[in-house]
Amino acid sequence: MTAFFTCIILVGSGITLFAFILMLFEKKRLHDYRTDLREKKEDLIRVIEDAEELITEMNRFSEYTVTQLEEKHEALQKTIAEADLRIEMMNSFGMDENTMYLSSCQNSMTVPQYYDETSISRILKEEKPETSSAAAVQRRSKVLTFDLKRREIIKLAKSGLDSTEIARLLNCGKGEIELISRMAGNSR
Repeated sequence: MTAFFTCIILVGSGITLFAFILMLFEKKRLHDYRTDLREKKEDLIRVIEDAEELITEMNRFSEYTVTQLEEKHEALQKTIAEADLRIEMMNSFGMDENTMYLSSCQNSMTVPQYYDETSISRILKEEKPETSSAAAVQRRSKVLTFDLKRREIIKLAKSGLDSTEIARLLNCGKGEIELISRMAGNSR
């Protein structure tokens, strides 16, 4: 019987020791949770500080943007006021806008160049697409007015060339080609 009681005492002592070890692990695990919570709290504080700094920077940038917009708005208002004043002056002298424009061009010793439909069609006929490489080099070096360039872009887009080829032929930007062809209804 003493062996039985000895076994019971040993088993009880083992269970108590096992429970004690489990309690130590649990306490260590709780301790780890506390340090994790502390670390997470510090991380959260850093994130909040960064967010506050970002908000401060955004406020500074928005103030800068608003001041720039206000300056541009004031300049635009000033320009509009000057234009209104010039229109009033033109009306008081009995001049229309075209007469005033021509007189200002003559005063500055430059006469604007106007193209009518026949001169434009004649210019476009002279610039028929040629297949030789010399013609492509010659075409790259030409400087076209915007209206002629736009017509040439539309014509080449309708003929089936893509924007990269047109840009290479006319020596201008691919984005400009795409914009003009989209505006003309030839999205490529």
